[in-house]
This record gives sequence, C-alpha cells and structure tokens, in this order.
Amino acid sequence: MKINYKKSIICVILILAVIMLFLPKSQAAGLVINFSKSTANVGDTVTVTVTGQGVSGKVNLSVSGNATLSENSVFVDNGAASVNLTVNGTGSIRVTATAADMADSSTATVYTGSTGGTITVASTSSSGSSSDSSSSSGSTSGNSTSSTRKSSNANLSNLGIRPNDFSGFTPGTTTYNVTVPEDVESVEVYATAQDSKATISGTGNKTLEYGENALSVVVTAEDGTTKTYTVNVTREGEESTEEPTEIVNGLSNITIGDLELTPSFKTDVYEYTVKYIGEDTSLDIQTVATDPSYTVEILGNEELKEGENTITILVSDSEGNNVATYQLTVNKSLVDEEALAKEEAEKEKQEQRKMFIITGGIIALILIIVIIIVVKRRRNRAYAEEFSGVPFAGINDEDDYYEDYNNNYDNQYDSYHTEYDDEDGAFLQEDNDNEDLSIDENNQEDNQEINKKLDDSEEQRKKEKAKRDFLEGYNSNYTDDYEEDRPSRGRKKGKRFK
Repeated sequence: MKINYKKSIICVILILAVIMLFLPKSQAAGLVINFSKSTANVGDTVTVTVTGQGVSGKVNLSVSGNATLSENSVFVDNGAASVNLTVNGTGSIRVTATAADMADSSTATVYTGSTGGTITVASTSSSGSSSDSSSSSGSTSGNSTSSTRKSSNANLSNLGIRPNDFSGFTPGTTTYNVTVPEDVESVEVYATAQDSKATISGTGNKTLEYGENALSVVVTAEDGTTKTYTVNVTREGEESTEEPTEIVNGLSNITIGDLELTPSFKTDVYEYTVKYIGEDTSLDIQTVATDPSYTVEILGNEELKEGENTITILVSDSEGNNVATYQLTVNKSLVDEEALAKEEAEKEKQEQRKMFIITGGIIALILIIVIIIVVKRRRNRAYAEEFSGVPFAGINDEDDYYEDYNNNYDNQYDSYHTEYDDEDGAFLQEDNDNEDLSIDENNQEDNQEINKKLDDSEEQRKKEKAKRDFLEGYNSNYTDDYEEDRPSRGRKKGKRFK
C-alpha cells in the first residue's frame, strides 16, 4: 500500500493545533483579599484574609478609614494568611495588600502586584431616655443616666522609622534596635494606635546623634492607661567638627499616613508629589513646625477628586507673618494603574514564553516525524533493490536482463539461419552446375545434417521461450512495467532436397 506522506504530515499538524486550542490556560499569579463579612458595625472585629495565587513572600497591609489592623504585614506561600480588622467608626474602610518581597512560584520572577478590598460600616444611632421623678415640696428634678465604658487599649498596630525602617513589629514587643548609616542625620518616627480613641506622643522627625539614640513612643488609652514603645537607633560614625548649617524655619516634618513624599521631605524643599490610591476624600496630614510657636494651616484637603489635587500648607509665626509655604500635589486614583500595568505585562511575558515553548515542541515533533518518514523510505528502497530478483539471484534489473536475453536470442537465431542460408546457397549453385545429375548419397547426408541443426535450433528456441514466458509470468506480479510483447520471428526455411 502506498502511503501519502504529505497528507500524513498535514493531519499531524492539524491535530496538534486542535490540542493547543483546547489546552487549559494557567491561572495568572496574583493576590486576593477577602473579608469575613461585607458589612460591619462600629466595634466589630472583621477577619481579613490575603490569599496568594501562585506567589509567595511578604505582603504589606494598609488601611484607609476609621479602622485598625492587628498586623501590618503577613507572609503567604501559595496559600492564605489572616489578620484582624477593628472597626472604630462609621464610613467606608479599604484594606490594601501590596507585594513587598514576593516571587512568582512558577517562573521565580519578582512579583510586585497589589490588590484591595472595601468593607462598609453600618451607621448607628443611639437615643437616651429621660424620666421625670415626682416632685416634692414644690420642686421637680429630671434624671438622665447613661454610662459608657472607656477603652484601655494602649497597643500600637504599626511602628517604624523612615528611612532605614526595621521589620518584625508586633504589638506585644515594646523595644526595637536598628542601625543607620553615618549620613542619616535624622529619622521620622511613625506609629498607629489600635484604638482610634488612644493618643500617641513621640512620633515625628527626630535628630540623631552619633551612637545610640533612644526614641520613645508613648500610647495613652482612653481610660488613661499608657504603654511605651522604644526604638534604639544607632547612628554609625563619629561626631563631625564641621560647623552646623543655618537653621531654616518652617516645617521639620510632614507625614501623610503611610504615603511617600517625592522628593523626601526637607525643611527647605517646598514642593512635593504624593500618590494616593483609594476612595477617601481627604488625607491624614501630620505636620511638625520648626518652632512650637508657629501656626500651621492646611488648605485644599477636602473633597479630593480622582486625578490631580493641590494641597497648600501655610506656616505663620506668632504675629501672623508667613514663614513658609509648602505645596503638595496629590495624584488620586481608585486603582493602582501602574501595578495593574506591570501585572498585565508580566502576564503577557508568561503567555509569550509559554507559546514559544509549545511552538518549539511542535517544530521538534514535526522534524522527528519527517526524519522517521525519510529513514523508512530509504530502508524500503534498499530492501526492494536487494530482494527484487528473488528467486533468480543476480536479476536486479529486469530491463537489462530482457535486453541481453533478446540480443543473445536474435544473434543465435541469425547465426543458425545464416549458416543454413550459406549452405543452401552452395547447394543451389551446385544444382545449377549439375542440373541433369541426380542427387548423390553425400548430398542427402548433408541435407539430413542441416535439418538436424535446424531441429536442434528450434528445440533450443522453444526452451528459451519457455524460460522467458516463466520470467514474464513471475515478474508481472511485482510490476506492470514489463508487459511489452515482443513479436516472434518466423523461421526461415530453405530449399529442401528430396
């Protein structure tokens, strides 16, 4: 059976294309955030679960709104981790999870995505009841009673310094040690209380001396309970003998929650850019003046819209004279477009890498199939050339065999008849010379010898013809290329003598 190799290759390619079309698409790596409830009340504790899909590493958590988190970071390893969210007031609360030190589990590349989730806090209303007691001696008195238990929560949910921040904060640990380079002259201490009614002191910009600096942050709960956290900052190097630079009046520090100012804050730098992602219409801006007598006024921090917003901070002295003016450009967006773009770009790279691998595999498979087909055809050809003459050894080319056979046959046939014709002509010549003589006994013997040669030649021709017929019958089953019929040559008959 003859195989159509071209059609076979096309069928294989079509089958591979169909398999590729229905291959399941791998799930993109990323973070997912969920809440134990979609709506909460003031005072509720909600479980926030961060799930890593195909990623592992550290995730930083931040909250916007009237709520606090029990932890500001978690670790996920292709799984989930949970923290508690304490609701302190009404309004929308948004929790954002941002990859800090994460990698894609399948490609081992750095993952920098983020995600967020929003929970709604139901508004509550309270009504007090009053009752009038019966009057005696012409006097009346009204009593209204209400009691509220004050919170004793003096824990922090977050604590750190900028720059050269440390890691591993937990609310139960109150002492931390960190070392900063020699060129770090000051750090900013930031902290967030678990209870919104608690107060914090000791945060803000702190000047560092060479060696160890103990920076204390005191948390005072609603009921007066206090708790002190200490950050021991060791500045490397030795004290310089250079004269101090001139003091610039204005602000010694500006902080906006966990947002980053660009460029880093300096007293004599008056313009900054801030990127905010969320739904809040105002920001929590904290300022520290270089002189406690200065007055700080913040303008434009209301009804922030999506896009670019300008916030102005005015610093005035005790007489009302302007000392410094700082301008903040806030770029507000509901989603992190940059993170989404990076995530899409990384996803596209993974898809391209996957298609490259699949395409290379298909090309390699096709090459293997072609090589197998070529080798098989060469083996079949060699086998046919080796065994095409069986059962007659040495007959590999039928055309050459028949050509040699026919030439030998024709030469033999012509030789016999040439010999006969020559002898016949000799007798005719002799007959003409001796026309009236009778045929003697010697001539009769010559005629008998000639006839015997002719009979032997005829017998040999019949044997050769039988052998040729047998060969033609055998090879007709192998190929149809040798069906040519050769016309048989008739026997020449000479003059016979009686």
